[in-house]
Amino acid sequence: MRIRRDIASIPVRSAKETWHAIVELVTADDSVDREQLDAAASVMESLIADEQPAIAPIVFKGCGPRVLIYCLYDEDAMEAGLAIDSLNANPTARDWQMTAPCEEDDVNWMNATLKERAPRTSVHAAHEPLADETADEADAAAKVLEIDWGALGKS
Repeated sequence: MRIRRDIASIPVRSAKETWHAIVELVTADDSVDREQLDAAASVMESLIADEQPAIAPIVFKGCGPRVLIYCLYDEDAMEAGLAIDSLNANPTARDWQMTAPCEEDDVNWMNATLKERAPRTSVHAAHEPLADETADEADAAAKVLEIDWGALGKS
């Protein structure tokens, strides 16, 4: 099971404010190693500023369902506003991992930095599927549930 959240970023929030909002969303009093998310901030803010989470999600996996976080930019961010739906479960309680999308040229240096500062976190090239799912699984998961909200208002 997967839970998706879309978070307004630039220009509604700076990259720093966006990362802070993500950390607040995925942590609670029972979070394990929250300090790793703070230690990963400069790397995460960089990839948020590069707008990579618009292409592929930041993924938290561990306790409960996977949490997929996409960032919204420009007009989409302004329309979404600052509200973020909370999560019913804490994905950073107990054992967890996080991966985020980045430019292919940045994968090596970002992972080296994160390995030192925040070993529960990693990055991957935005156009590649996550290591534990194939491209077909990623496409299938994205197509599992599509709701035409506009059709709900039609009689």
